[in-house]
Amino acid sequence: MLQKFLADIVFVNGAVYTADAQDTVCQAVAVKGDKIIAVGSDEQIGTYAGEHTERIDLQGRMLIPGMIDSHIHPPGIALAELYEVQLFGINSLEGYLEAIKNFITRNPGIKAVFGLGWLWSAFSGEEALKGPRKEHLDTVAPDIPVALRAMDGHSWWLNSRALAVSGITRDTQAPEGGIIEKDASGEPWGILKESAIWLSLQPSHTPAEYIEGIHAFQRKMHSLGITGVLSIMGNAREPIMQAWDTLQQQGNLALHVRGAVMVQPREPLQAQFEVIDQIKEQYHSPNFQITTAKFFADGVVEGVTSYLLTPYAQAAGKGSDYCGEFLWDQDRLNEAFCLANQRGLQIHVHSTGDAATRQVLDSFAAIRSQVPAGDFRNTITHLQLVDQADIPRFKELQVIASVQPYWHFKSPNWWKYVDYRILGERAEYEYPLRSFLDQGVIIASSSDYSITPVPNPLFAIETGVTRNMYSGPALGVEDITDMDDARYLLNKAERIPVREMIKSFTINGAYALFIEQQTGSVEVGKQADMVVLDRDLLSINPVDIDKVKVDMTFFAGKLVYRR
Repeated sequence: MLQKFLADIVFVNGAVYTADAQDTVCQAVAVKGDKIIAVGSDEQIGTYAGEHTERIDLQGRMLIPGMIDSHIHPPGIALAELYEVQLFGINSLEGYLEAIKNFITRNPGIKAVFGLGWLWSAFSGEEALKGPRKEHLDTVAPDIPVALRAMDGHSWWLNSRALAVSGITRDTQAPEGGIIEKDASGEPWGILKESAIWLSLQPSHTPAEYIEGIHAFQRKMHSLGITGVLSIMGNAREPIMQAWDTLQQQGNLALHVRGAVMVQPREPLQAQFEVIDQIKEQYHSPNFQITTAKFFADGVVEGVTSYLLTPYAQAAGKGSDYCGEFLWDQDRLNEAFCLANQRGLQIHVHSTGDAATRQVLDSFAAIRSQVPAGDFRNTITHLQLVDQADIPRFKELQVIASVQPYWHFKSPNWWKYVDYRILGERAEYEYPLRSFLDQGVIIASSSDYSITPVPNPLFAIETGVTRNMYSGPALGVEDITDMDDARYLLNKAERIPVREMIKSFTINGAYALFIEQQTGSVEVGKQADMVVLDRDLLSINPVDIDKVKVDMTFFAGKLVYRR
């Protein structure tokens, strides 16, 4: 055999799930350079091994394509872990105040305290509706500004000093699409929602800190078997893009990164898209490209800002006919969608309410006659409530469903106290999944990290299969052993098979990022982005998937993580 046909690495004696069109499962894979050169049996792949070929005996372990998170916010909590107070895993006011007090003690001379991770379910009464009051924070930080992001990222909790520094008073008007909660006398309560969060003072970091954060983010992704992401960029987009570009220029970027840039409803559209055009041209390298325009159609259920077809429950505290609001004028959204697709930009829309999703689909339908036919792969993400009548429209309009299966169960610290209280019986049917699959809709899974604090795709794969809690210890409760355990089970009719869940993180994720010709499946000619798991997901009890470990991650044929 000629040397050029010999592999650099062969993986043998494994359970290789390829995620190809035939759903092939085989034993072995051969890799040369950055490409897969053969897939097949141990005997077949053995012919590609030469004297200098590295032979990796999988010993029955599973090999799958590198996984792709199609909606994520780099650097996630990497910077927050270094510079901010962490409230994840705490579900009480007392716990939050203790964490803040300890953070200030550990950081003497700090000028402001930022943090994230507080839960709506930690509060009751009026605070369960409006959010926690500023006075709580004043007790531990009367002189230092404190601004804390909720777990969902859509609400900020400020103390009196932070409100003052931000210039927020009783006379401050909320921007369109935003809410400044106030007390009965008209004074700021301490909570900003949706677009009003940008009135607050914001954390700032140096370019070196952003690069440090992106490095840490990449290491985390590799440890979880993730080799590609759609990077959703908000207010800090410029330093994040520069950090990604720096890694690319240094030859240190070992992820497929596609970027999404926000389009705001109240700013001039043409000017916004001209800026995106410039950004798209500036950042266009093999592993980092700007491809997508991001839109918000509504807010979130827990903030009572999702846009619903029928009114919120009375417990939401908004009266008997409140349905939330759509953040765009319909004609203006149609115009924005046209401008995006005409430029070759993919559209990626945040929508949690059923009314919001219907109107977004209406806009996609409205522009079909105005936009030349193209492969846009427009996407709606989150999809907490979706009317069943609208699900076939996704396939008809070629819209991808970007879902976060991590949330597709009755969380012990959340569902009863937030979703069910605010939505009533509708909460029993939230987060459709099988409904999309049955209609032939492409499903791409993602974490929305750092909204999901641990973006382990194996957690999401388990929940998509079981529609039940993926890890009791991670949530501070006893683990389940039966996928039909009724305590946390959410509409088991929406379960989908494990192979489909793997596809949602591999080939479907690659499709959502326009890289399915390059990666997303274990096939000859594709880049050798692969993950070795310590157990075979196709043969174990689904409730044990969360316990499976990533042993190795390869990107472009190079080992980038080993457990």
